[in-house]
Amino acid sequence: MENKKFNLSFFLLALIVGGLLFLTILFQPASLTAQPMGNVNVTPTNAWDSFLETMPFAYLTPLPEPVATALDGLYTKVDQSWPQWWKCLRCADYRVVGGIWKLQFDKGVMRIFYEVNGWRDLSSYKVEGDRLFLFNDPICPEHVGEYQWSVTNGQLELKTVNDPCSFDLRAENLSKQSWAACSAGDAPGCVDEKIASNSVIPTGLSVKVDVFGGDSRFFASPPDLYAHANAEDMTPPEGIQISYADEAIPYGLHRVIWWNGDWIEATVDASSYEAMGVQILGEQAIGWARVLFDGEEVWRGNTAEIWQKSGRHGGYIQISGFAPGTHTLRVETLGFDYRPVTVASFGFSTGGGVQP
Repeated sequence: MENKKFNLSFFLLALIVGGLLFLTILFQPASLTAQPMGNVNVTPTNAWDSFLETMPFAYLTPLPEPVATALDGLYTKVDQSWPQWWKCLRCADYRVVGGIWKLQFDKGVMRIFYEVNGWRDLSSYKVEGDRLFLFNDPICPEHVGEYQWSVTNGQLELKTVNDPCSFDLRAENLSKQSWAACSAGDAPGCVDEKIASNSVIPTGLSVKVDVFGGDSRFFASPPDLYAHANAEDMTPPEGIQISYADEAIPYGLHRVIWWNGDWIEATVDASSYEAMGVQILGEQAIGWARVLFDGEEVWRGNTAEIWQKSGRHGGYIQISGFAPGTHTLRVETLGFDYRPVTVASFGFSTGGGVQP
């Protein structure tokens, strides 16, 4: 009985204290509430700049003294492997994938960054002669990686001596190819260029160009007919020919254009259609491309910036107002940002085209 009284008293006391705390917050003086920032300028930072604020943790080894070494500097590489164009929450760390990689050594802190999807990692390092030692890596805090390093003509070479971190993937990534020293030239990724995200439609075109954000399959008025980008898995409708570079990457019914496989096109006798378009749809990693109609550029832009919802990015670029006859709609990556572009399908419409 006494125990029940004690529990009831404790409950009532907690209820009273909670109520007083709520009233205190609700009716506190204005001077105690959040204040405006005044003259402080709030400027968004990009992923790399914010990463530079991150420091290693001494898991099993003390942090080294923050002293510069002969290795210190920023290096980059462009890996030509297939890029990671999909979202992956459980992919192994340090996977060798295509695109721009950054590697920085800065007074005992090594930072590595994959520009395409923002993957990053850091560790402590120490240099002894031509040997580089990596430790305090949160992915493998129990391991110390050892490499032989050299810089010749602005190229950093890392040769693995011993490094089992992440199932040997760290060693594979760091030593697969040379890294260009940013201090020696203008290698891709050395400077964070602020690229305009707006689409560009040239003036003076003989056709009409419309750019609609989203997945055209769910428009109020979608295309009347689709031809999937990966013609190997789904034969296009009769009268439509889908062509692409041999190196374009198959991805289900989609095609990922990238590196040497940097184009895809649809050719059709458009006498039965009033509009044709291309559906670009993928993850945030997708990059810059241009669209050509019968060899003439009609649009270029950052495909990821057309539209985004629930992690999906892209849109439908439609051409109309052309004369009857055979026409070709082509998509090419611009390449300078070393990002993939996922093309889902080509659409063909009567009645003036699609309506979102």
